[in-house]
Amino acid sequence: MRTMTNPHQDNFCGGNYQDWLEVMLLPECNGKCEWCIEKTGWHPKEKAPWTEIVKAAEATGRKNIILLGGEPTIYPALGSVINYLHHVAKCKVYTTTNGFRLNREYVHDSLRFLTGINISIHSYNLDLNYEITGIKLKTDQLKEAIQILKSSGCKVRFNCNLIKGHIDSQLTILDYIDFARYMDADSVRFAELKNDEDNFVDLHKIWGDKYGLNDDPYLKGCNKNVEIDGMHVNFRQMCGLQTPLRPQHPMLKEYPKQVLYYDGKIYDGWQIMKEHKGKYMDYVKLIEILEAFKNDSCDINETIDKIKECADGKEPVAKVSVKEVEKYSGGCVY
Repeated sequence: MRTMTNPHQDNFCGGNYQDWLEVMLLPECNGKCEWCIEKTGWHPKEKAPWTEIVKAAEATGRKNIILLGGEPTIYPALGSVINYLHHVAKCKVYTTTNGFRLNREYVHDSLRFLTGINISIHSYNLDLNYEITGIKLKTDQLKEAIQILKSSGCKVRFNCNLIKGHIDSQLTILDYIDFARYMDADSVRFAELKNDEDNFVDLHKIWGDKYGLNDDPYLKGCNKNVEIDGMHVNFRQMCGLQTPLRPQHPMLKEYPKQVLYYDGKIYDGWQIMKEHKGKYMDYVKLIEILEAFKNDSCDINETIDKIKECADGKEPVAKVSVKEVEKYSGGCVY
């Protein structure tokens, strides 16, 4: 029998980072990342004006605000949101982006008052990053944008998800650090994938116990800040709440962070769509039945009887699912 236990105190779900507010500005993204956690995310139908969103953020009293998506730079009023939170609410403002809009003009017009920016790049080979994300980045343009961001006092971090076949070894991690240094990034985060067993790369298997990495991040800590070859590096491991490949620990107490959605409302943690399995339906057989009817190889009454059998759960292939919203467990998202 598994014992209920608290997570490590430095974990996102263990009470750390409670002075941060996460803000989902929009659900849309122009990328194609297969492992995107927002694929199962809940997206409210209503959209509040940006003025309502920033006032809701200000009302929380949090002084560290991170603007997320979707892809935040698609949000038309991003510059106005950052300006308000910086000048009026007196907050430190951060955002995470795939980098597709990072050029001299956009940085000057919209991002000048950021405290920090996370640029998601998942390979030091930008052509391979394009294959992974669908986002085409140009080295010179990106580097110039980074230099302009830094000249305004913004800290620049590269976010790299560890993906099997890409960044998945000590050598490729070190090569990525060299790339980040060349691009003038201040730091790098290497994160294991959530809920993706096929592409999962285990940091503990790569480095062992070095840098504080471990085989049970829930109990021993999932978030490690170190320095490698002069570069500030954050390692983000997934615990059993995020992957079945790690030990499973029923949570005794969770410290969820508040999330402000683009409908202007504050929620207790990120929301996901939970599936409840309902009535069986053999979709493959149903298609065969309808194709046969279309080709006049069976009559209407025979077709109806076969569909009824299919819906009654004989030889099920898939299930009809009813979805409802639930809080994302673990209290962490980015």
